[in-house]
Amino acid sequence: MNKIVFVNATAATEGGALIILKLFLEGIPEYSNKDELYYLFCSLEELKTYERENIKIINNIKEKGWLDRIKWDLYGLENWSKKNNIKADIIISFQNTGVRYCKNIKQIIYLHQPIPFAKNINWKFFCKNERLLWFYKNIYKKLIRLTLKSNSYIVVQTEWMKNAVMEQFNWNSKKISVIKPNIKNIAVEKISKINFNNNEFHLFYPANSAIYKNHELVINALKYIKDNKPEIYKNIILHFTLEGTLNNSRSAVLVNLIKDLQVDEQIKYEGKIPYERVLSFYKSCDLMLFPSYIETFGLPLIEAASFGMPILAAEMDYAREVMDDYEGVKFLDHKDSKLWAENIIDLYNKRIKYTPYNIHYETSWKDFFELIEKLIA
Repeated sequence: MNKIVFVNATAATEGGALIILKLFLEGIPEYSNKDELYYLFCSLEELKTYERENIKIINNIKEKGWLDRIKWDLYGLENWSKKNNIKADIIISFQNTGVRYCKNIKQIIYLHQPIPFAKNINWKFFCKNERLLWFYKNIYKKLIRLTLKSNSYIVVQTEWMKNAVMEQFNWNSKKISVIKPNIKNIAVEKISKINFNNNEFHLFYPANSAIYKNHELVINALKYIKDNKPEIYKNIILHFTLEGTLNNSRSAVLVNLIKDLQVDEQIKYEGKIPYERVLSFYKSCDLMLFPSYIETFGLPLIEAASFGMPILAAEMDYAREVMDDYEGVKFLDHKDSKLWAENIIDLYNKRIKYTPYNIHYETSWKDFFELIEKLIA
């Protein structure tokens, strides 16, 4: 008789959360026990392509906002289970929180939201651009804790996250597993190169506009180069994966800063670009910048290193843990724009490439599925 696994992922609709979910789904045929039947609850039509004999995709779950998600987690999943007369033997949640279900059913919480656990960083509720971050730091963390039960098990991607959860939740270390996601080695030779039609030095920073992504540091570094090394400045092109519009307050802050510092002529707004295009930027650009000071894993670091790119990264625990053995990365103070500018200038002069980084972690999705089998037994 099949063991039933419910996978709750209604909020995984874009970015890293969706990438991780897809990697998990790809791992089911390879690593899961053959008598396990997976039901994925999601809100994306594209995930239907993962349906197999032992993977059922329920993709009509509303995910229009927090209220819909809370309703689903509190009542929706349990009601669906009763209505369809299908009872889970274990529940996996890919959205940081547990769900309301039968108390004796174990749950695995995949915890990949680092904001609640960031130390020495606080935001203001009454500042419009910081309000959501304040919510994650002060309220969402409490919601996560409230949904954890005595038979909940937590999976995180890094040791720093495990230590933070243990400390802030007083959680048993034996019920927290550090399992790094399987990152496929990129077939670099098959990635098309972008023809920039110039010999300029191209910088790439793939990130959204969130405050902790720290775009201001890069912008100020570019201003420093303009003022102190104008002959280099005119040969630098900085590519942001931002829209460059004033359609929200955060974007407006960055666009206005760029204009005020008069560095807009050397910045290209690439907007939100598909993954294959991102890989082409890694292959074509000369340097990746990653000054973000809050990440759980920092996937772009791994991706850029796969192309042998030089990388300037924030001196943070997550970056050290993920990239410390890559020769092409340098870790810098995430508050010192002058230091970043000086290192950009140095790499501009060197024009160096490194041996592509091949990923070999001690843990993988295989360990995740072994945890499922252990708990479901």
